Amino acid sequence: MSKHLLLGWTLSLCVLAALSGSATMAVAAPPNATAASDMQSVSLAGGKLNFELEGVEARTLNSENGGTMYFDPKSERAIIVTEGPAPTAGTTPDAAFRIAVDTLKDKRQAASPNFRMTSEKTIQVNGLRMYRLDGTDDFNGLKLLMASLMTMSDQKITIIEVMSSENDPAGHTAALKNILGK
Repeated sequence: MSKHLLLGWTLSLCVLAALSGSATMAVAAPPNATAASDMQSVSLAGGKLNFELEGVEARTLNSENGGTMYFDPKSERAIIVTEGPAPTAGTTPDAAFRIAVDTLKDKRQAASPNFRMTSEKTIQVNGLRMYRLDGTDDFNGLKLLMASLMTMSDQKITIIEVMSSENDPAGHTAALKNILGK
């Protein structure tokens, strides 16, 4: 597994653990991959967010909240999906969403001092309020395009991380459009 994928996997798990209030998180050796298939169907947020990924290897992540990394060996793009309990105790849905957004931004910056946010916005996708954070990162010379998507539904928080080579902005944009159904 390449260094930038391991970084993204670790970042995603740390962010999810922080957002869901998990006190412990077990991280094991890099997970085994399933063979690349013609198509992987992904259903998230209680079935409200669905998309398909072509030609990817699915790797189950080892953490308290679980998750899956979808890796495209041709483009070396990784899409990491994690879901866990939403941090909603004692808050309104709007306040919980705002807390999750602030935590995601703080944890993303703390995890990599080279991360630079290029844009952030809240969008509607299939009736879900979704926060999108775009940026770039430089991890030991590996220049990456990064996108974090976060939504909350049915007491669950869903985080999708998309990491692509800086040299493939068109592929990065296409992957995000596929996930967002555009």
